[in-house]
This record gives sequence, structure tokens and C-alpha cells, in this order.
Amino acid sequence: MGTETNKEERNTPEYLAQLLKDKKQIQAFPNVFHHLERILDEEINKVRVSLFHINGVNKDSLTLPPPEGPVVTMSEKLYVPLKDHPDFNFVGRILGPRGMTAKQLEQDTGCKIMVRGKGSMRDKKKETEKFDKPNWEHLREDLHVLITVEDTSNRAEVKLQRAAAEVRKLLVPAAEGEDNLKKLQLMELAILKEQAAPRLLAPTSVLQLPQSIRNPNPAGAPILLTSPRLPTPQIPTSSGLMGGPPPLVSPAERLKLRPKLKPRFNRLLKLWVLCLK
Repeated sequence: MGTETNKEERNTPEYLAQLLKDKKQIQAFPNVFHHLERILDEEINKVRVSLFHINGVNKDSLTLPPPEGPVVTMSEKLYVPLKDHPDFNFVGRILGPRGMTAKQLEQDTGCKIMVRGKGSMRDKKKETEKFDKPNWEHLREDLHVLITVEDTSNRAEVKLQRAAAEVRKLLVPAAEGEDNLKKLQLMELAILKEQAAPRLLAPTSVLQLPQSIRNPNPAGAPILLTSPRLPTPQIPTSSGLMGGPPPLVSPAERLKLRPKLKPRFNRLLKLWVLCLK
């Protein structure tokens, strides 16, 4: 019984908020807690499946047959009934807050789910700019959901059927006040906004000086404790000027210095050879 109670307590928005908070804190240390991030993501997905399932119906896990044959690509288009419901926000219902409803469907079905066609972009100005551009031909079509999957033929058909069935549920508008999915999406959006809100930092403590060096009669601006500045060393030059340019040596003087340097170099070379022996 205790285990069942714990499961019920975990399937709550409060528990999901705690998980999202933990994930945000761990993300402050990238590439450090690899296993914790994976475990957190798995737990978040489990709670989301329980809380934010479509139309309030728990879905059984997808059972796939063993792979047979080569990998193929399958796709299906489901057109949005905008003519029957012109004022309904189908795009927001399909994508969900921050795209999480579509991401959850992709994880459950193994398919890629994309909203395409006219009206699929939030930025209408950008949609107008992309209308005649290459790779944006879908904007000339009516609003639709494109489902694609890559797998062996027998497995791809199962995934595609499951994804299409779930998307069709999203294309049926619910009556005002009776849309449970919309309520859950708004709840999830509120949780995400709360986690993304900036936190006010607590005021830092003021540095207190020891009593022995504290001024009994403080006046003026506060004392700033800084590290003592070291004097900049100055290198004298042969010209007698501090920090001036090095003296110029004429080519004739260089030739005079070479005979003096060569014997010394030869001696150093002999010592180096003796050390190697």
C-alpha cells in the first residue's frame, strides 16, 4: 500500500515542479552530472505521461514487432479542420506549451510530428517572406500535421497508425470549459514560467573590519579593501633613460663583437658534448 501511495504522490503537479527545479539547478553545471540528468529526464517524462496525457486517457506502451527487412520512410498528412472551426487554436493544441505536447507524442510513438501549411508559423511576416522560398513549398498548402517515421516496414506501420490516432484526437475541438487537455497545458505552462522566472538574489553581507583597526569616528566614504599595488619595475638602459628605447648598434660594432662571442660558443658546445658522453 505504501508503494501505491508514493506513486500517487509522485503523479502531481507539485512533484513535477520539483523535478523541473532540480533539472534547472543541474543544468547550471553542464557535462558534470550525466547520469543524474538522464534519470531526471526519465522521471519527468513518466510524470508528464501521467499528468498530461491526451484527452485524459492513459495510453498503453507501444508494442512493436521484431524488425523485418530494410529501413523505410513513411509519412502521412492529417489536414486541420479550419473550415469547420475557424476560430479554434489547433496549432497551440497540437504543439502545447513550448512544444511539449508534440514532443511527448513523438516520444510515445517514435514518429516525427510537424505542423505545416499556411498558418503554421507564429510570425506571419516571416511566413510571408518564406512563402516563395525553396524548401518552404508547404506554406502553399492548407494547414496540416505531417507525421513521418523511419523504421522497418512492419514497425513503421505500427508507429504511424498510433501517431495518426493520437493526432486525430487533437483535431477534435472540445467544448469551452470541458477541454481537459487545455487545462493541463495551461497548468504545465504556468509551471514552466515559474521555473523560468528570475530569482532575486539575497543581499550580500557587509564586510566587517576587526575592532582593532575600525575607525571610532567614521566619516566620509567607506573604506575599500584592495590588495596593495606592486610598483612597476623599471629596467635601466645603457643610455641612462628609464624605459627608453634600446641603444642602436652599428654594423661595424656587430662585426667586432662576433669574434668575442664565437670562442665562448665553442666552449659551451664542447661542454654540452662532454655531458652527453
